[in-house]
Amino acid sequence: MAVAVSGAVILEEHEGAYTNQVTYKQRCDNCGYVSPKFPITISILPGGTVAHGAHHAESFVCSFCGNHQMVEIQG
Repeated sequence: MAVAVSGAVILEEHEGAYTNQVTYKQRCDNCGYVSPKFPITISILPGGTVAHGAHHAESFVCSFCGNHQMVEIQG
C-alpha cells in the first residue's frame, strides 16, 4: 500500500503482480490547497527499496500561496 509522506493526496491504487499504479493529486502542506489539474499516475515497485522504485519524489510550486512543495510517496 502506498503512503503519501508529503505533498500529495492518493486517490487510488491498483496492485499488480510486478508494480503498483498509484494515482494522486498535488497538495500543499503549507495551505492545504489541492491542485485542480488532472491526477498524476505513477508506477511503484511493491516492497522494493528506494534504489529500485519504491519511492517517488518530485516538487512543485503551489499556485495558491507560492510555497515550494516536495511530493514524496512511498510504496
